[in-house]
Amino acid sequence: MSILAALCRSNPDLTILSLGETPSHSLYRKIEVDAGVFLEAAASILPEETNSYIPRDERLTQSLEAKRIERTVFGELPIQAGWNHGGNTRMNGMEWHKSSEVIVACSDLVLLLGSHADIENDCYDSARALGLYLQKGEAVELFPFTLHLAPLPVFGGRFIAAILLPNGTNLPLSGGIDGTLRAVNKWLLVHPDNARGIALGGKVGIHGENILLHGLEEL
Repeated sequence: MSILAALCRSNPDLTILSLGETPSHSLYRKIEVDAGVFLEAAASILPEETNSYIPRDERLTQSLEAKRIERTVFGELPIQAGWNHGGNTRMNGMEWHKSSEVIVACSDLVLLLGSHADIENDCYDSARALGLYLQKGEAVELFPFTLHLAPLPVFGGRFIAAILLPNGTNLPLSGGIDGTLRAVNKWLLVHPDNARGIALGGKVGIHGENILLHGLEEL
């Protein structure tokens, strides 16, 4: 049984696509990258249980591959390349940027994605979300306004991904949080079950189930 088939069987209420089988979509597109620099750097990081985001790692940001992505995806708009890793298994919220985001999977992972057009009065129904499975070494460009949040692990309860965004994205706002505007170039809605997100100023706006991804044992 393929990993995608096993994920779908373990999560029957969630539509899960595979980046390999569905490389082009209204929310994203698969991009070809030389993942070696990201995988090599990721090998020195031990993901913890809690979700951790590091906006900028100079090893990645100054790499030739990041510079190539900066040109081909972002049109030479200066970018930052960093990390997201941890053991999160639930949706917890949805964020969006008014720019593309590139995610390089350094472990097998699933992204929960949605359309910004489905937000009504700062409310989003989690039932509209879909899952996207990325194999280790694959990379995806999320289009501007695509709803997403931290990846979810497929194996071992931990994930790690390289995150490339326009420089300054996700840094604190000079004028403070304002509604869904949570950080520089970051808008966010959180699920009412996400106590940590609410405590950090996230606006509650996700209705429905706080989707749980059931990961897999090693196949």
